[in-house]
Amino acid sequence: MKALPAETDFIVIGPGIAGLRAAIELADAGRVLVLAKNEFPGSRVPPESDLSDEEEIILHLQDTLITGDGLCSPQAVKILVDEGAERIEELISWGRHTKPAAKLTFETEPSYSHSHVLRSPGDSVGTEILRELFNKAQNLKHISFAEHQFTSELLLHNERVCGISLINDQGSQEAVGCAAVLLATGGMGQLYRNSTNPESATADGVALAFRAGAELSDLEFVQFAPTTLYVRKAPRFLLPEELRQEGAYLRNIELDRFMPKYHPLAEKAAADVIARAVVHEMEVSRAKDPFVYLDLTHLSSARLHKRFPHIYETCMKHNIDLTEDVIPVRPAAHFAVGGVRTDLHGKTSVPGLYAAGEVAASGVHGANRFPSNAILESLVFGARAGKAMRDELKVAGKHPAPEKKAISQNGPVDAGIEAAITQIQDLMWKHVGVVRTRMGLQEAIRGLEGLAGRFAHPRTRRSSEAANLHAGALLVTRSALARQESRGAHYRMDCPAKDDKKFLKHSIVKGDSVRFL
Repeated sequence: MKALPAETDFIVIGPGIAGLRAAIELADAGRVLVLAKNEFPGSRVPPESDLSDEEEIILHLQDTLITGDGLCSPQAVKILVDEGAERIEELISWGRHTKPAAKLTFETEPSYSHSHVLRSPGDSVGTEILRELFNKAQNLKHISFAEHQFTSELLLHNERVCGISLINDQGSQEAVGCAAVLLATGGMGQLYRNSTNPESATADGVALAFRAGAELSDLEFVQFAPTTLYVRKAPRFLLPEELRQEGAYLRNIELDRFMPKYHPLAEKAAADVIARAVVHEMEVSRAKDPFVYLDLTHLSSARLHKRFPHIYETCMKHNIDLTEDVIPVRPAAHFAVGGVRTDLHGKTSVPGLYAAGEVAASGVHGANRFPSNAILESLVFGARAGKAMRDELKVAGKHPAPEKKAISQNGPVDAGIEAAITQIQDLMWKHVGVVRTRMGLQEAIRGLEGLAGRFAHPRTRRSSEAANLHAGALLVTRSALARQESRGAHYRMDCPAKDDKKFLKHSIVKGDSVRFL
């Protein structure tokens, strides 16, 4: 394994779309070190990558604002749409110079209000974008990459980020100095027992920023996908909204279609409405291992093959032919709407610290994410963060290497740590999931606080991940308890209505306090 540099100009934590796009922007301004917690995608995307969600990208301003339920930043959404087209055309231009050529196409679509749709006929759009960005980044000489590096701490000097502390695969700790750090660590789906997110989504970026004193925002808004493929002992795989828009039906365990009784739009209702309906049908069934079915058997087989090849292939791997079989589905945690609070250039409240992508609260999503906006947000605001970070070289001054810490006592996973993680996931799924109540949230907080001693002094990478999950769980739960209304992806059974007078505001977390601004 190549040794890490003692210092560099910029550090990007996360090899996804936001991180790679920022690194490309930074490449001619200084030395850029991109860190991957696991492996880099290279010419392929790891199978656990959460990219199946976005089969196509739609530039859609009005629907984004509506979905955000009053909390979107109109300026951020306008930037997303205006600059999104430029970022996509740029990608397609890069793709013309690669072999094999990228398969992305940007088409006019009269049925959409902003008329431009990005599609990929083979792999998902996200897969193609990630592959193209990696191809571009690895050919830029000032970008270096390091795999299997877990960032355990943001290092500060005079309240400014000056570097990071890492744990590598061998369990040793190292420190790297820099002028600026970008958090592009993705989501925190592993807070929950059922999640579409990869195993690496352990709230690392949120926890790192929180401990460094950064402001967090809107953490109570966690988007739950209502329909994920349910196969025992297999990862949850998203069956996206496009299937329901195509005409799929939801059926309960008795094979009765149930959505018309919950909403006039039936299966075309908002995702949070469908998720609550599915949870209710699962509870009513009283099955030990409950699920419902997604039914596409009445739709054109040829069209399904052409429109959703990746989804078809994935289902077939589990011996489910979506053109002939009903598909067992359950809700699962899917997307962290809130995150580290940033301005429109990715800047956080801590000097030298930036965030982009799912880990950030950029203002685009508000209280709920419009389908297909996650990848576009990562592209647009990853590039913006990269541009803004270039200025940090002028104000940060020299960035000498921080002192290296002693070798950690790494070895077997700490005794009981997996059981403690399972306790966190069960508490979150039961009390901070699709439907929430004051009493349930309070019970979750008590349970999480009771586990605090298990995560006080993490020694290994896995125990550090567990500590991050614990911190993220408490932050989400306290934010959900503070918002005494139902809005967007946050539903309180004891407060089912919106309260614009008190809560048409963003929740802001810093330290132990939650305020609304």
